[in-house]
Amino acid sequence: HYIPLTHLPLTPNGKLDRNALPTPVIAARPTPASPASAVVPATPSGTPEQVLCALMAEVLGLSAVAPDENFFELGGDSIISIRLVSLARKAGLTVSARQIFQNPTPAALAALTAPRDGAPAAPVRPSDGGPGPLPLPPVAQWLAERGGPFASFAQAKLIRLPAGVRHPQLVSALQAVLDHHDALRMNLTVPRPGVWSAEIREVGAVRADAVLDRAEAAGLDDAALRALIGVESGRVSASFDPEAGVLVRAVHFDRGPGEDGRLLIAAHHLAVDEVSWQILLPDLRAAYEAVAAGRAPALDPVGTSLRGWTTHLLAEAQHPRRTAELDRWLAAQPGGPLLADRPLDPGTDTAATARSLSVRLSAERTAPLLHAVPAAFHGTVGDTLLTALALVVGDRAARSGRAGAGFTVDLEGHGREQELMPGADLTRTVGWLTTIHPLRLAGGSYDPAAVLAGREDAGAALKEVKELLRAVPDGGIGAGLLRYANPAAARLFDPSARAEVLWNYLGRQTGRTADAWGRADEADALSARPDPDMPLSHVLEITAEITEGADGPELTATFIRAGEALSAGTVQDLADGWLSAVNALASWADGTTTGGYTPSDLDLVDLDQDQITMLEEMWRAQQ
Repeated sequence: HYIPLTHLPLTPNGKLDRNALPTPVIAARPTPASPASAVVPATPSGTPEQVLCALMAEVLGLSAVAPDENFFELGGDSIISIRLVSLARKAGLTVSARQIFQNPTPAALAALTAPRDGAPAAPVRPSDGGPGPLPLPPVAQWLAERGGPFASFAQAKLIRLPAGVRHPQLVSALQAVLDHHDALRMNLTVPRPGVWSAEIREVGAVRADAVLDRAEAAGLDDAALRALIGVESGRVSASFDPEAGVLVRAVHFDRGPGEDGRLLIAAHHLAVDEVSWQILLPDLRAAYEAVAAGRAPALDPVGTSLRGWTTHLLAEAQHPRRTAELDRWLAAQPGGPLLADRPLDPGTDTAATARSLSVRLSAERTAPLLHAVPAAFHGTVGDTLLTALALVVGDRAARSGRAGAGFTVDLEGHGREQELMPGADLTRTVGWLTTIHPLRLAGGSYDPAAVLAGREDAGAALKEVKELLRAVPDGGIGAGLLRYANPAAARLFDPSARAEVLWNYLGRQTGRTADAWGRADEADALSARPDPDMPLSHVLEITAEITEGADGPELTATFIRAGEALSAGTVQDLADGWLSAVNALASWADGTTTGGYTPSDLDLVDLDQDQITMLEEMWRAQQ
């Protein structure tokens, strides 16, 4: 930000008087445009920098992004970066998620991006796609290892349909999506418990008219509509059968002519993850709009097939770069319990005994998390939220006499580390590609209780957690590969050693409930549940995300506990403490003089954190 001056203020000694300089007036960041006025071209034009500015604004839900603004400091995350990669390629620019991470401004990214000549060419459908055997990814083997029933382990979305959607055309659109994405036509074989294999069936094997039901919802008030959605989502949840190839179910809630309907679409977790929904829902909309216009749907091609990627993972599990990580993952295995009094019992600690607690942070209190905190330490929203968890659990450990012992948390990641496979493009690959890897949060450089009480600087905690995450190779994909796809390495892991906490940050959801084809208001009425006897994977599962509220983005989180192993009071204390820690980090960023860089930011020099801090303090003293 620049302010023109007619002269520079000087001290009596003739030096620049910095205290007399005028304070810059920084305009507030433009808020997201309303759905009625948000007009973003499907394929922005202009220079690579202009295109990237427009695309970053689109995926972040902002009206504009300047060339020098940082993607992550604006609230971006790894999942949103995948969508940015996909849109950039559609616009003719070749860019990777790793490049976005290393060069997070449109200007820096444009300097590395090579535009393709002419319109983006549609790649030929991969020859390794289509029907045939499918190697399952490590996360599916992780599910198989848990044992117990799994048929209802699914994800569901409730979508607002525009007025005038006709059921037959919706069936045709869904058929196009089912035929286009191999994962939706998967069939699972389980010859013995824990022994799983899969195959992809031919195009047309899954009939949309058998998948999509119609529910009469004309004239229903809000309460009645919610009740119907609850009943239908429960019925759908109980109808999955992966061994019979029933992995997708849908219900069209028809509210009559002139009324916007609702669409419940659910898929077994073996077929989808959170990134997959960012592919499937836009595809379904595009297919419907084509059918409604009298055209055959022509969905964007899949770059790398599901089979192509999972087959590559089998080879990747044997690669020296993965086996070199073995000691790292073995050392990260958790020790004894910290939160619960006992380990999980698969016979007792099941989905039927799980209990849930949801918390929410107002838009006003969420805003610093999206901008001020990441900017202060050159990190991400995810870094900040995990640091808050490290603080509250570290504080609990200290109060129980285990200060400084650290603890292990399992982290979920999107798993689309396409740089590991030359030429791979996973931005349009549907499937359960999630990774789960342990991370040991040591907490050796700060006192959690002192940070939470405001007696100690929060910068050390943020920087430590940030560096721990940056040190994880390739998003932690090696942990699952070595444990489930490398037989020699798998023998070295203790199957009973489990982290108590599973952490999953879903990123920022930019869709608004008022949008057609966006999330419906009644989504909270969904009652889809896993099988009651399905064993829980962790004592506590925390899922956080940034959602669009009435006043702007809001932080929400759900804490799911093993009801027989972890008390409601303990989880309430953790949730309250986590929100307090989030606020403490926001307060730190608001007036910090100890923000700054960490070693991972400075890849051209070899400096540790103490050296960086010393240089920053010297610079501040000179100012």
